[in-house]
Amino acid sequence: MDNKTFDIIKFYADKHQYIPASIGIEDWMPDHYILHTDINIPLGQSRYGGPVIDLPKGVEHPENLRYAGQIDLAQFSPFDKSGLLPKTGQLIFFADIITDTGKVIYADVANDNLVRHIIEHEDNFYSGVLIDKIEQGTESFSDRYRAPEDEDEEDDADEEGLFYDYFAGTDTSKLFGMFTHCQLGKDEILEVINSDKIVLWQVGENDFNDEGVFSILIKEEDLRNHNFENCEYYWGQS
Repeated sequence: MDNKTFDIIKFYADKHQYIPASIGIEDWMPDHYILHTDINIPLGQSRYGGPVIDLPKGVEHPENLRYAGQIDLAQFSPFDKSGLLPKTGQLIFFADIITDTGKVIYADVANDNLVRHIIEHEDNFYSGVLIDKIEQGTESFSDRYRAPEDEDEEDDADEEGLFYDYFAGTDTSKLFGMFTHCQLGKDEILEVINSDKIVLWQVGENDFNDEGVFSILIKEEDLRNHNFENCEYYWGQS
């Protein structure tokens, strides 16, 4: 397993983080925070969280869930070596990170046929970040190990003297690859990696989240059949 390489689709954050205009900019906020009314977001632009939501006509925001973002599949599918992603349309994500529940909506519609909704709130996912760069990448389970530190117990080291790093991978946002959850141990992570589950979406701490990783898992067969009804939702708080 340590030498196995996984193909992933990595994505990166835009320089701005936009918040609901109803909150307003406070003195303590970083300079890259702006109001949602001060940023131009094309219909269907891939993004994470925030008050600006693009939905297909006739589709309503699910009750008791927060908008967690959406991706334009025409942007992402060219980087998909597996061929499992739909080629066009949108994947739209909603979640409640307290109960680890959510909903994924797949809509194979053109971006200009989406309808914009503005839902301002101060709950989880209240701020938004546009997805900027997308690229192919790889990762290996060997990336999950680190050199020893002063507080480490020698008995916990592997045969090469390395330690499993619970926080490895938290700074990556991606589709596919290895499951990341800093509150789960090595065996629990390997159980997911060795199962039929795929990381549909992981949003990490590379300028999207300050502390924590949001992940959605889907069974490979469900993804192949474009069935998004049985996804699993995880928030790993670092």
